[in-house]
Parts: sequence; structure tokens; C-alpha cells
Amino acid sequence: MPSAAPVLVQPLRLAGPGDRRLVTGPLTALHGWSSTRALEGGTRFTSPCRTAALSMDGDDGSPVAWTVHGYTRPGAEPLWRASFSSGTPAEIVAAFTTALAADLSARHRVGLHRSGTPASVLADRGWRPSDHSPKGFHDQLAPDGWALYRHRLGHQPHEDEVARLVQPTWSILAGSPHQPSWYAEFTIGTPFHPLTRAAAAFSDPEPVLRCADEVPARHLARVTVLRRPSDRSTRQPGPVEASRLHLPPSRPAPAARRR
Repeated sequence: MPSAAPVLVQPLRLAGPGDRRLVTGPLTALHGWSSTRALEGGTRFTSPCRTAALSMDGDDGSPVAWTVHGYTRPGAEPLWRASFSSGTPAEIVAAFTTALAADLSARHRVGLHRSGTPASVLADRGWRPSDHSPKGFHDQLAPDGWALYRHRLGHQPHEDEVARLVQPTWSILAGSPHQPSWYAEFTIGTPFHPLTRAAAAFSDPEPVLRCADEVPARHLARVTVLRRPSDRSTRQPGPVEASRLHLPPSRPAPAARRR
């Protein structure tokens, strides 16, 4: 099989970055976000209400990192930050950004729905508390031990988190817990519905489409290649098609679960 042949890989969190259009397509084609080239490089996408902005850092030939900032009003200092390092699967970033864009569009028309908590979604998929959480943190570990969801205990000023002066309130890490292949950080104030959707994608057991040479070499022993897809399933998605993410339905969270 040629190295670039399309394959179906699971789990998603170890499958490699994937197609960045899964992130950018829904924002521009469905939700009306504008895009501009940033002075420092990369591309910036801004919501129509100008209270959220996504920065895409990286060239066509290099890995892409993503940062989302939220604002109380246009021109204000950032209220919260969500960042995804290079190597983060596009499906996970898209789960967050698409939910955020949909919630911003619906804010003035209907009440926003609730979808449980990241911890409850992960617990339902067999993620369990770690016995080796660092002091001041609560970790949930994936069944295979190669990913975790981390909740920092205690309070820190939101501006210190946004400025990266202290550890974020929530983070997800994939790969070895001591040397993650990629990570995402979410500061206090991050909207909880998009965060929960990102956690759902992070733990999604369904396979995703990748070229065989896109899977990171360090993950090859940890992923399963199910089969070679048909020609129809290997067609590259368009901007609107890219928004059709596979995520479990939203549902209320048990009251006793930890966030």
C-alpha cells in the first residue's frame, strides 16, 4: 500500500492533524466569520459579533496551531482563551469552534442548550480518575493510558490564565502523559458547551480518515487501521460538508459529577 494511501484510523486523538478545512470551512461558509491575514503571520477569523476570534498560526507546509480568544465586547481585553497546539486533530478543534460559532449565532434568539460536562462525557466512555494526578490537579485518564483530561483545582485571576502566567483551568493531552504529542488549554471563562464538545471529540471511539503517512510515527503502535476506504469516502470535504462532525447527542450532566 502506498505511504499516502487513505485509511481509517482510531482513536482520533492519535490520528494526526487531519484537514484544517474542517475548522475553517464551517466558520466562513455557515457562520459568516470573516478572515484576514494577521500582521505577525497566519490567519485570523472573527465572529460577526466580534466577541470571538480564532488565530491560525502556521504555513501550508508546516503544522498549524490554533488559538481562540473570547471578549465581553468588541475591543475589550480577552476574557478567556482556548488554544490547541500543532498536531491537534482538526476534528477536535472544529468541535470547539463550530459549537462556539453556533452558540454565538443563537444567543439572541433562543436559550443556549446544555450538554453535560467534559468529565461526565469522558466517564461514560470509560475514562477514570488517575492515581497520579499532580498536586492541585484532578486528572481523568483514557482507558489506554495515552490521553488525559486535567482540571486545575483552586482559583486564579482569569487575566493571568489568558496571559499564560499560570496553569489553565482545563487541559487535554494526547500521547504519553509525561511527554504529550499535542495538547489543548482552556482558561476559566471558556464557554462550557464548546469545551464539552471538544472533550466528546477528543474521546470519540469512531475512526477518522487519514493518509497513511499522516499518522505520527510515535503513535503507530497505539492506533488501529481498520480498512482502506472506498473511493467515495476518500473524497475531500468541501467547506459545508466539513462541518458535519460526528459527536454524541447533548444531554444533561449528573449533578454529582466533578467538572
